[in-house]
Amino acid sequence: MYDTAARALVAEPASTLNGISAPEIRAELDQILRSRAFIQSRRIRRFLQFIVEESLLGQPHRLKEYPIGLEVFDRREAFDPRVDSIVRVEARRLRNKLDEYYRTEGREDHVRILLRKGSYMPAFEYRSALGGTSPLGRRTVEIAPLALLNAGADARQLAEEIQRRLAHVLIKEGCLQVVAQPIPEHSNGESNGHSRHPSASDFVVEGSLEFRPGGLHLLVQLFHSADGSYTWSEAIDFEPQDLLGVEQLAQSLIRELIVSPHQGTARRHAEDKESRDLYLQGRYQWKLGTPDSIRNSVAAFNSAVESDVNYAAAWASLAQALLASSMLGFLAPAEAGARMKEAALKATSLNPLLPEAHVALGSILSIVEWNWDAGEQELGKSVQLDPHDPTCHIAFGILLACRGRIDSAVDEIERALELDPASLFANFVLGWLYGVSRRYDDAISQHTLLCQLAPDYGLPYFGLGLAYAGKGLYDDAIAHFTNANQLNCRWLIRGHLGYCYAMAGRRVEAQQEMARLSETSGVPYISPANLSAVSTGLGNREEALHYLEQAVEDHDTSLPVSLLNPAFDTLREEPRFQAIRQRLGLV
Repeated sequence: MYDTAARALVAEPASTLNGISAPEIRAELDQILRSRAFIQSRRIRRFLQFIVEESLLGQPHRLKEYPIGLEVFDRREAFDPRVDSIVRVEARRLRNKLDEYYRTEGREDHVRILLRKGSYMPAFEYRSALGGTSPLGRRTVEIAPLALLNAGADARQLAEEIQRRLAHVLIKEGCLQVVAQPIPEHSNGESNGHSRHPSASDFVVEGSLEFRPGGLHLLVQLFHSADGSYTWSEAIDFEPQDLLGVEQLAQSLIRELIVSPHQGTARRHAEDKESRDLYLQGRYQWKLGTPDSIRNSVAAFNSAVESDVNYAAAWASLAQALLASSMLGFLAPAEAGARMKEAALKATSLNPLLPEAHVALGSILSIVEWNWDAGEQELGKSVQLDPHDPTCHIAFGILLACRGRIDSAVDEIERALELDPASLFANFVLGWLYGVSRRYDDAISQHTLLCQLAPDYGLPYFGLGLAYAGKGLYDDAIAHFTNANQLNCRWLIRGHLGYCYAMAGRRVEAQQEMARLSETSGVPYISPANLSAVSTGLGNREEALHYLEQAVEDHDTSLPVSLLNPAFDTLREEPRFQAIRQRLGLV
């Protein structure tokens, strides 16, 4: 049975978590445990007490199904979470109990304890991050009238509706005081709006609505009244009858505005315009999510940190871009490893409250250094710092997938898509997760939808190839891998393509792909896992295992993800394959 006093003797409690002091957290825990919602639920009380105390003691590695089953639910050492779902079932009950408590008795509590889907690590937040009045006051946001360009007779009515939609989404957060300035009567025609007009509000939301022959173009910017700077800007194209994109844009705006008071400078922007412009160029390239754009983002982030060496957000983004470039083969692991770790540590040292910094460090600790517990702790911290940032949930989801917790990984990606439904990469990752969990029909549906939404985006064609290969429809897989050529990462596709040729009985073409993969001229790094996939298809098990062992020696950054490939299912019971997983810390 779990004993709080005994645990306190062997570990030093953390003084704060997510900027909230341990006494505040324990006071909130005590209040919850004494509430009507919890007082009669002995097992749920033990469960909540265990995860909160272990978090305060800095023991994230104990917040897993097996130790929880033993410590909280008195299971024996033979407990197998894959067979006995007690922890998952009770976690669902605990989430429901916490929801009930904060809807009723705890609705005015200033500190809240949350348990998000897919994780047993609790999150601690001031109520301002979730909605409700913060003890430190509410930010005031003024929504200025939109500037109307090439406007017609109904322009004013549409602009008012957009303003109402923006205000509605912001007001729902509860921690913002929103003021919408009325649109002048003369705005049926052209209007210049009210750009940077004096305001007593903390922030002003400004923008323009342009009427184009093919639809509407909405630009929205966030103006910080205190220092006269623009801190955020986004644009969308949409049809007058479809305003869903406006609400999604408002959600993105919320992620910029909703920074808990205890986070301080968590969103530090560059002091000079040149550095910030370089950073924004990098973020634009990064958000496109294609191999070419990710490689281009590295140059922009490098320039940003050269221009301002104290730019924490740029250092964090550089670390993530270097990691992705290494996984794509643009950088050799030996070349990229030290650079990306240095960038991530620089970001966390400059701003320890920056969520992106912990995303970068957590991803590198896990994917690169194979220190999965430390990586999960960092990524859990990033989610606690900013639960509204989809990037945190995407990175956490990929880590969970590598560790074999696919259902929890899917929960994280679905959470990311709730926050940013239009994210192309998050939509691709969801389809990929369906594939690695052998839900091939769901994967095909997801990738097909993404192809329809973004025909020029190459990753879903790659995902379709993986899904059809998993179903054994190798000719269809070959066709989709061929369509994925627009990724401009032919060497990434060749391994999968060669595997499908081999499995389809086209051995000559498979061997040709193998030969092309062996020609490394002009390519910084080709993962041996690609060669292993072709060897697996050709039935050369010893050679396939040799290439995977070579990837381990290379410290191949793509290897933890590659091992999830269904093509390796025939190797999984091999002792050498199990030894590879053990060396990666995945057993």
